[in-house]
Amino acid sequence: MYPYLLKGDSFTIGTYGVMLAIAYLTGRYLYIKQLNAASESPINTELLIISLLVFGVIGAKIMFLIKNPDQLSNDLTTGLLNGSGFSSQGAILAAVIVTVAFAKFTHTKLSLLLDNAAVPAIIAYLLARIGCFLAGDDCYGIASDLPWAMSFPEGVAATHEEVHPVPLYEIAYSLIIWQLIVRYQKQPRKPFETFFLLFFCWGLCRFLVEFISANPVKLLGMSGSQFGALVMFLIASAFFTKSFLSDKKKPG
Repeated sequence: MYPYLLKGDSFTIGTYGVMLAIAYLTGRYLYIKQLNAASESPINTELLIISLLVFGVIGAKIMFLIKNPDQLSNDLTTGLLNGSGFSSQGAILAAVIVTVAFAKFTHTKLSLLLDNAAVPAIIAYLLARIGCFLAGDDCYGIASDLPWAMSFPEGVAATHEEVHPVPLYEIAYSLIIWQLIVRYQKQPRKPFETFFLLFFCWGLCRFLVEFISANPVKLLGMSGSQFGALVMFLIASAFFTKSFLSDKKKPG
């Protein structure tokens, strides 16, 4: 594991933080590139990207504290400003809300913004999970005796027990989702289909992975992340079901 690129008495550069920065810059580049190629009129992409970054971080922190209230100190401000503890699902929810608001106030097609975010989002997530793996944080899974089980003795959240390397599983399914979306986009699609395909695949994969995650059970026998993933999957399933039924009702 390589949790730190540089660690000194007064200055530390963490691998996870560096990978988050790379994830953001890569996602930003891809999103702007896709929007400029798909849009017939100029979009204030800088305002959108900055808003996504700021509120994405805030959403990720708030969702983490909702899922893990025990991590919230008596001082609310300290809990919110702590540099660790973020939820990808909180970031996703905040990003969707920001995108909806941006579309409304700038009179931009919401489907254009959401559909073109699918590939940048999953690639950014993939890169962030590489950071989780390299840092050896507490995103690993339960104990396992499988041949590829790993220990993280030098990790930020060190463990000498062999466990499921959950970040590697997430990297693997993110690669699959990325390629699936790229292939899916090669044919004309109805508005929002690409976005909800991301939600469908992402939600399903995360839901399944959470069965071997070390995240504690929080709600209805599920971890907070597993419950969130189930909600994503169900929302996407409802969208595709409605779309399918609508197509069947069309004449001829």
